[in-house]
Amino acid sequence: LFEMAGDQLGLVWLDGRATGGGHGGHGGEMSLRFGAFDRQWKQIADSPVDTRVCDCCPTAAAMTAEGPIVAFRDRGHDETRDIFVSRYIGNKWTEPAAAHRDGWKINACPVNGPMLSANGRDVVLAWFTGKDDKPQAYAAFSADSGRTFGAPIRLDDGATQGRVDVELLSDGSAVASYIEHSDRRPRLNVRRIGRSGARSAAVTIASLED
Repeated sequence: LFEMAGDQLGLVWLDGRATGGGHGGHGGEMSLRFGAFDRQWKQIADSPVDTRVCDCCPTAAAMTAEGPIVAFRDRGHDETRDIFVSRYIGNKWTEPAAAHRDGWKINACPVNGPMLSANGRDVVLAWFTGKDDKPQAYAAFSADSGRTFGAPIRLDDGATQGRVDVELLSDGSAVASYIEHSDRRPRLNVRRIGRSGARSAAVTIASLED
């Protein structure tokens, strides 16, 4: 959910209308759709953002100085499932583009979506990838409302289950949370990251059961 100009409510969701009741590629394709409502709850928009996305990974949305940005796990025809973003510019969504080309191919949905935070033109994105069976969590900054992102910054120290979250701070840095799993003892960790790639020491918030 996000607030739009003119006191409108915008939202994006995973939409299975084309799946025919199938799941995981057994029916049609899951899509990401956008809707908007006015103050009288009249729907004034309904359109696709991406017509082929991962079936179960949660989506994220944030409001920038140029309008909404959404992040989601795309699903390529070769089963590459990297994180893509799209921005709402001029009353339409931009062509979805990869925030970073991880190249993770997986024949199932990992149920592990991205997170976003924005302030003006500053945006930070966090996500999980498991390319080559090496689970890793990353974050990347943007200074142009999500049009482009800088180099990924590794969040975990060895291995992770993902489940990321991220929040921009007033000085332009960000704090990110993720589940560290490098020693078979999962922990909810947080750390501060900067645009330069600098990372604080990780702080464990809680130990978790497998």
